[in-house]
Amino acid sequence: MSAVLEVRDLQVAVGGLPIVRGVDLTLAAGQRLGLVGESGSGKTLTALAIMGLHRDPIRVVGGQVLLVGTDLLRLRRRQLDKIRGAEIAMVYQDVAASLNPLITIGHQIVEAIRLHEPVPRAVALDRAADLLGEVGLANPRDRLSAYPHELSGGQRQRVMIAMALSAQPKALLCDEPTTALDVTTQARVIGLIDRICAQRGLSAILITHDLAVAGGFCDDIAVMYAGQIVEQAATKQLFATPLHPYSEALLSATVDLDTDLDRPVPAIPGYPPLPEEVDEHCSFRTRCVKAQNECRQVITLRRIGDSDVRCVLATGIPNGTDGVVR
Repeated sequence: MSAVLEVRDLQVAVGGLPIVRGVDLTLAAGQRLGLVGESGSGKTLTALAIMGLHRDPIRVVGGQVLLVGTDLLRLRRRQLDKIRGAEIAMVYQDVAASLNPLITIGHQIVEAIRLHEPVPRAVALDRAADLLGEVGLANPRDRLSAYPHELSGGQRQRVMIAMALSAQPKALLCDEPTTALDVTTQARVIGLIDRICAQRGLSAILITHDLAVAGGFCDDIAVMYAGQIVEQAATKQLFATPLHPYSEALLSATVDLDTDLDRPVPAIPGYPPLPEEVDEHCSFRTRCVKAQNECRQVITLRRIGDSDVRCVLATGIPNGTDGVVR
């Protein structure tokens, strides 16, 4: 499959401190890729850098972001504005902050449509109603006159998805799209994104700290820790045989509501390193039960079986531990 989006050696710094460190990602046509990890691992900064939405003091200091061969990092602001939304779009985590509370839903979707296509307002309104229907809002034409505060959290998230789809992009970035929603609404929103991606042939990156959510949606998963990808594999492969201790720890902390209600959920002790504490050694070593002297060396991604893993001790053989310091 041809690549829709390629991220090569992406490096992002804040105030001179490296936050995203040499991230490589490839998103094929129709693929769903999960980017998972704890808060502060660099997931959202990676997405903002891909979209060119970062602002000072955040700076991209190296790498490439190729969208169907065009390096977005080399474009001028006006060139990027034409591509952003039209070719690649983003569904944000904080919907309440992303929608203007003083403007109707219809006006905001129409604005997104006409930004990339100079159609008459009446045509844009019809298309906006169609989009609201596509994302599952009842009485979509009536909803055009509603303000954000008149909708529930799940309905506002559907509006945000409709806006992201308004210019028919090739790739969709979803940054924690279900974080603020209850469990039932989360499942419905993920199901909606799943259906739309299948119907439209969309490629998608799902950013989440919830491996259970990623497992039900994504073809492949990239695990991120301290600004680096520490493991990447097909979803089934990662869930069956995680090779990095951090991946093991995240999976161990995932709760299955059908079977795990009586199981104590192990937490990962300690905290991710601060940016000034990061070096070229394994960043997870201070929290890892398997850490040895070999971990104090330059660590690079290497291929083991069908997985890419950033761990010198990984062998591809399940060790029966969860990789967590007790």
